[in-house]
Amino acid sequence: MTKAKKKMTKSTFVIIIMAVAMVAMLAFGGTFAYFTATALNKTGTITTGKVQLRASGDFVADLTNVMPGDEITDGKITLSTEASTEATYIAIRYTITAKDSEKQDISDLSTINLDAVLDSHWIESGTDGIYVYSSTSNEATAVPSGTTIDVTTAALVFDAEDNWTQGASGDLNASSDKKLMGATITITIESRSIQSSGFENAAAAVAELVTKF
Repeated sequence: MTKAKKKMTKSTFVIIIMAVAMVAMLAFGGTFAYFTATALNKTGTITTGKVQLRASGDFVADLTNVMPGDEITDGKITLSTEASTEATYIAIRYTITAKDSEKQDISDLSTINLDAVLDSHWIESGTDGIYVYSSTSNEATAVPSGTTIDVTTAALVFDAEDNWTQGASGDLNASSDKKLMGATITITIESRSIQSSGFENAAAAVAELVTKF
């Protein structure tokens, strides 16, 4: 074999290798192939729990000419946790607002006493007007599922004191001394609950619960 033939053979071999490489690049998009592995999928499902709270007992709507000693609710008010729910801490907020006969806000409602009808298991939360349920009377306790608790011991009774004074000229003044006569009074009882699990202690749960109002 001559030198010329040997060179031609080497050149031909190089061309063939390059052609094969170009075909491979076209077939694989210019990338290399790799070994890979796939493990079995691990799949799980969860069903979330519930926090549900039901209030029973109604205020009598649109009462007029209410006098001290009159009942303003239809019996006592209760709260119930549903049977399918988790144990929860429960809090209520008692709010009383009033406008006088001139439709102006009454700021002093200290003589309206409704807290006395709260069931004894409600204790102060540390936030004004908010009470938490306690079976021990010293800290909040979780209420089990499927439980009914009393908010009030009986129907709410309007309990207030006021006096109408005759003016110096002999005429009656436009409003009573504490402006409660002829007033429009709104009483609201709100209730909230929060899961008992996931908290370090009852105090931590209550601190979070009162922010929900």
